[in-house]
Amino acid sequence: MAITLEANYSKKLGLPQYSSHQYSITVRTEVSDLSKIEAASAHLYNQLQEAVDKEIQHPGYLPGDEEQPSSQVVPFNRGGAGAPSTPRNHAAPASSWNCSDKQRGLIEKLMQENDIAFESVDELAHHRFNCGLKQLNKMSASGLIDELFDTYRKQPKGRSNAPGAYQGGRR
Repeated sequence: MAITLEANYSKKLGLPQYSSHQYSITVRTEVSDLSKIEAASAHLYNQLQEAVDKEIQHPGYLPGDEEQPSSQVVPFNRGGAGAPSTPRNHAAPASSWNCSDKQRGLIEKLMQENDIAFESVDELAHHRFNCGLKQLNKMSASGLIDELFDTYRKQPKGRSNAPGAYQGGRR
């Protein structure tokens, strides 16, 4: 008796100006042996995750970036492997950043509050996005900011110090 195994992997990324980018893949296969379901499921999950991550790196049109051709978009990936590399000697002028001014300000604020050297964050950007900190576009800067928050701001999920945020009954 064949067992039908259906796997779906989906990823949605928030983008600047209330935009988002989503990609999903569903695969249906048959497994002949009940004892092989766990291995087949793990294999499918890995394949689907890699495929979605590869495809979602190309966000296409981004609102507000009409002057920026899509070929300059730096892909978000998990660890830098497999993504096209941006040559380090093709850097922007030292004073300019490709991300938004708000993102730059938040990155600099997080670096200052947590006593993180510019070089450390720049190295993280190179490792994660294959370009320097100042060359990160809006989408990549958003991913870097999330990582900095996850690493340096230890607070329970769902809690926010943002003005007007619900504080779970706290007044």
